[in-house]
Amino acid sequence: MTTVAATATAGAAATAAAEDLFGEVTAGPYTDPLTGEQQVLIQQAEPSLLADPARLDLVRAALHAECPETASTLLRAPAGVELPAPWRRRLSYLRCTDPTGLPDLEHPFEVAPATAEDDPLVRAWLARALLRGAADTGHAAPEATADGIAEAILGRPGRLSLVVRRAGRTVGHATLLVGQADETSGEQLTEPPAESVTESVTEPLAERVTELVDILIEETEDVRLATAVLSRAAAVHAHTLGQPLLGNVVHSHDQDPATGGRDTWRIVTALTARGWHLAHEFWWAPAPAPAPAPGPTPAAAP
Repeated sequence: MTTVAATATAGAAATAAAEDLFGEVTAGPYTDPLTGEQQVLIQQAEPSLLADPARLDLVRAALHAECPETASTLLRAPAGVELPAPWRRRLSYLRCTDPTGLPDLEHPFEVAPATAEDDPLVRAWLARALLRGAADTGHAAPEATADGIAEAILGRPGRLSLVVRRAGRTVGHATLLVGQADETSGEQLTEPPAESVTESVTEPLAERVTELVDILIEETEDVRLATAVLSRAAAVHAHTLGQPLLGNVVHSHDQDPATGGRDTWRIVTALTARGWHLAHEFWWAPAPAPAPAPGPTPAAAP
C-alpha cells in the first residue's frame, strides 16, 4: 500500500489542490485472489473524506485514472459509515469479546477438534464457501482456484478446525486462524491482503485475535442450531487464549429479495443482538466511467 497525500506534481498550486482533495489516503492496486478482479483497494481514508461522498467520488476517479486496468474500488471504513450508491457493502467484520453472552443451547452434536481424517471434508467445505461467497458478490470463480485457497488455509500457521458430529458422522465445521493481527485496530490488514507494497509504512504492533474464517453445516442437519453451537465453541476457545473472535459476513451483491437477492444485513443484525460488535466494513463500487474523449477542435472561421 502507498500512503497518498497528493498525486499531482506539476507545481505547488496543483500539489496543494491534490492534498486538499485526498487528505491522507492509503491506497493501491489489488487483485482478488479468488475471482481475479483487479481493484483499487483503499485501506485507509480520513473521516472527513468518508463523510463527503462527492469528494470521495473525485478521489476514486483520480485513483482509477492512475490504475486504468482496475475494474472496481474496495474501501475499508469504520463501523457506522454509510455510503450512497454506487457503493455497496461487501464485507462486515464483527468481534465477539465475551462468549458468556452467547446462548449455551442443548443439542445432539459432539464438538471436537478436526482430525487428519476430517481434513478432506473441511477442505471441500472451505472451497464451497469460497465459491458461494464469490457468487453472492456477482462473480464466478474457478473451482481449482477455490480448492487451492482452501488448501492454503488448511496449511496456515494457527489454523484450527472444530467439527460437529452427530451419530459419529462429521456434519459441519468452524475453521479458525489463531493469533492473527487484527486490522480493526488499523495497523495491519488480513482480509483482503495487500498484494502490492510500494512504500514501507511504520506499523505499531496490532492486537492479536482469533479469526473465524468459515462456518458451514450440511443442510441435512439443523443448520441454525449447529451454527450457534460452533460459534459459541469458537468464541470460548478464543476467550481461553485471551483473544477476541473476529468473524465476517459477505454481503450479497443484490440485497433485494424481490429481485432474487439475499438480505445479508439481517445476519449482522442477528449477530449484534447476540453480543457481537460491528468492527469495520469493506464497501465496493465499480470503476467510474472514463471521461469522454474531447471532440475535434472547431475549424477557425475564415
